[in-house]
Amino acid sequence: MKAIKYLMIGSLFLLVTACGSGATEEQAEVADADKSAMKLYKNNCMSCHGNDLSGRVGPGLQQVGSKMTEEKLVEIITVGANGMPGYENVLSAEEVGQLAKWLSEKKE
Repeated sequence: MKAIKYLMIGSLFLLVTACGSGATEEQAEVADADKSAMKLYKNNCMSCHGNDLSGRVGPGLQQVGSKMTEEKLVEIITVGANGMPGYENVLSAEEVGQLAKWLSEKKE
């Protein structure tokens, strides 16, 4: 009986541990993606859109995700709009996608 009890406790422990590690890996991937996008923003966008996305020469982007889709942001970053140059020759398609995804999450 004790063996079954310890087996059940051990199985439960493994189950809880396994579930927890998946969330941590996913959170780490999201954090890495955010860091990468923030670096892209800092190197390519911050001089016009501000270090806190509040805007300077270019418009503020603090709530851009509630105004534009990720696809629209990809288009604007790639080809430019309203005086903003396009970055198709500066950023790879993957970098544009990372930046657009990150910006599209800015809804508040």
